[in-house]
Amino acid sequence: MNRLHQILVRPLDTEKSFAGQKSGKFSFVVKNDASKTEIAEAVEKYYGVKVKSVRTTKIQPKTRKAGRREIQKRGIQKKAVVTTVGAKTIDINKIKA
Repeated sequence: MNRLHQILVRPLDTEKSFAGQKSGKFSFVVKNDASKTEIAEAVEKYYGVKVKSVRTTKIQPKTRKAGRREIQKRGIQKKAVVTTVGAKTIDINKIKA
C-alpha cells in the first residue's frame, strides 16, 4: 500500500477548524512520523488542490479515569493545518478519485 494513502488519518472537526475553512485552512490528524512535504503531497493527490503551506503540532494526550484507581491515557497525535493556494475550498469528506 502506498505511504501517501496512510498519512492522512482523519479530518479534524472542531469549531476552530471550521472557521479556518473559509480562508482556505484545513485541519487533519496525521501519522506521527509524517513530514510536512509528505502531508502536502497527500493533500494535493487526494483533494486535487495546490498546497501553499503546512503547519504541524503535537496534540498532547488526555487522561481519564476508568474505574476507581485506573487512569488511562490517549496516545500523542499529530495535527496538520494545511493552507491552500488562493484560499480554495475543498470538501474534506470527499476524496478525489
